[in-house]
Amino acid sequence: MQLKNRLFSGLGTGAFIYMIVLLSRKNIISSEAEIISVLIISACAGIFTIIFEMEKINYLFALVIHFIMMFLVVFSISFYNKWSDHFLSVDFLGGFLLLYLFAWIITLIKTKKEANELNTLLKQIRNF
Repeated sequence: MQLKNRLFSGLGTGAFIYMIVLLSRKNIISSEAEIISVLIISACAGIFTIIFEMEKINYLFALVIHFIMMFLVVFSISFYNKWSDHFLSVDFLGGFLLLYLFAWIITLIKTKKEANELNTLLKQIRNF
């Protein structure tokens, strides 16, 4: 997958998750800094998926590396925006883990859907 496609995929998934998070809050107003931060986090999430294309790295190890890279990005942006005073708290770590898991599930569903579509297309081509 091209870098541009990874970027847009990350932005799409990140925007979707951000909208879900906004709906769960009582105050739906977002600042410009929050929106830019979410775009940066989402873009990084998409771009960092390049790690999964490396043939010498197994999937679980790539997932751990991606998780750590994303944690560092989220930690840095959260620190910059002063989103949390307690970065090693259960709330911060649990929230990050929950959102990462949600994004991973969305990505897994999208990947399975694309694989099924490709398999259907291959079957059609073979039947010609």
